[in-house]
Amino acid sequence: MKKTLLILAAVFAAIAMNAQTITIDGDNADWANVPMLSDPGTAPVFKMVVPQTGLTLPTGAAVCLMTEITEAQKATLPGFPVVFIDADKSKTTTAAQDAWYCNSFGPDYEMGPWDGNIGAENAAKTIHEMNIVQSNFSGIPFSGSCNAWMLFILKEDWSEYTYLPTDASAAGWTWGADAYHPIMVKPFAFADLNGTHAASTVYSSHEALTVGSDINMGVSGSSEDVALWASWAVELKTPAKYSVKANIASTNTASVDLKLVNLATNAVVASFASDDLVEGAEVEVGEWNLSAIPAGKYMLRFSNHVQWSAMKLNSLTLTAQGGTNIDNTAVEAQTTKIIRDGQILILRDGKTFNALGAEVK
Repeated sequence: MKKTLLILAAVFAAIAMNAQTITIDGDNADWANVPMLSDPGTAPVFKMVVPQTGLTLPTGAAVCLMTEITEAQKATLPGFPVVFIDADKSKTTTAAQDAWYCNSFGPDYEMGPWDGNIGAENAAKTIHEMNIVQSNFSGIPFSGSCNAWMLFILKEDWSEYTYLPTDASAAGWTWGADAYHPIMVKPFAFADLNGTHAASTVYSSHEALTVGSDINMGVSGSSEDVALWASWAVELKTPAKYSVKANIASTNTASVDLKLVNLATNAVVASFASDDLVEGAEVEVGEWNLSAIPAGKYMLRFSNHVQWSAMKLNSLTLTAQGGTNIDNTAVEAQTTKIIRDGQILILRDGKTFNALGAEVK
């Protein structure tokens, strides 16, 4: 009985440890494992969550969103951020009552700063949290993906404002077209990096998706398109060398550019760029060495660096290569081999490895 209680206690403790609460208080720590929706390495950073198992949002919240700006932007934008959501991705329907200055872009919901203040206290923050309450979903529900953009209100009377990211120095009626940003709205789940990542399961994108088509990730020929990207939320469970395969359709040579992005810092920790490649149902495009990258949760970012080349991608497949996690040594005495449950195990520096070199816990 005592053993059963201990097991139950451990289970409940694990559940409690895995539970997460998003509190609207401007604390970035709440968002450490939430995938970003913006282009890695840039600002502002967008993150959005919806209710899901193990996650608690503010009472009544249907969607909770965090934005982060740089210190430089904080200094040059003496205002507060407002995020607009085009939930149905239709520029002909507008429901946000206060969005008179961008009605032509179809805003359905408006998300204000977490503390509700207009003034120096809010302008001094780099982390802003917002939520849309369930009662606001009376007419226009999210369709699984939506478009969003952010502007800064520069004066309390709303007479001057500026959109990010394209016109941070402008005010008034300037529209930043690049700020109209496609994002996926769904519970965040981390796929094993060691596997296939389909275009249909992408977590976020920047104008790189045509949802609903059979081949639904496209980078097409213009000078701007080389900056477009899409990403998945992934977990690196096995630091190793990975073979990279792409399932593509392309009429011209194109490329597979990948980046692994730290969720907490928005920093790129590893990069991969293939040689130019041609159309192929399953093309191996190279090897990506992630053996020195710590296990953990990341964003896997895809783009195409070949300008003027059309590319459509069905999926990417990353496969961990066989090998060993044991450091090489010429000192035979440092390693001990044992047999446990019929398996050969290797003991080295307090760690246990199987015969293939994978660490055994």
